[in-house]
Amino acid sequence: MSDYPTLTDMGITSFENVERFSVRREHQADVLKVYYKRPKASLLSRSKKFTFVRARSAVPMQSRGLAGWDQLKDSSPKLQQAIAELTRLTQPETPTVVDQKQQFIENLDHLEKVVQSKISEIRDQIEALK
Repeated sequence: MSDYPTLTDMGITSFENVERFSVRREHQADVLKVYYKRPKASLLSRSKKFTFVRARSAVPMQSRGLAGWDQLKDSSPKLQQAIAELTRLTQPETPTVVDQKQQFIENLDHLEKVVQSKISEIRDQIEALK
């Protein structure tokens, strides 16, 4: 079974090529656009567009003119699931503590080399003054 069942149902299968996505509102629908990483000469499309019709709640006529009316219109549950899966898919993994520790050690080693090199350079300049 796929880690992304909603995306699979929508026809998205090349998860490793998903680069980013956007959601916008057009009239009474939400439009989800998924962008792919493609080589320059690729004949495959660089994006795929999905439209989700927004459901309206039954609200009395006198309430429809109020400021909160737009908030009563809800986006599709399938769209919400797709956004959650796409967010999980496109966000980089958080580095583990071991990875961070290794990075700190590498940065410290590099800093030690730079400082040692600078100290040697200054000593050579002092020797040249004598």
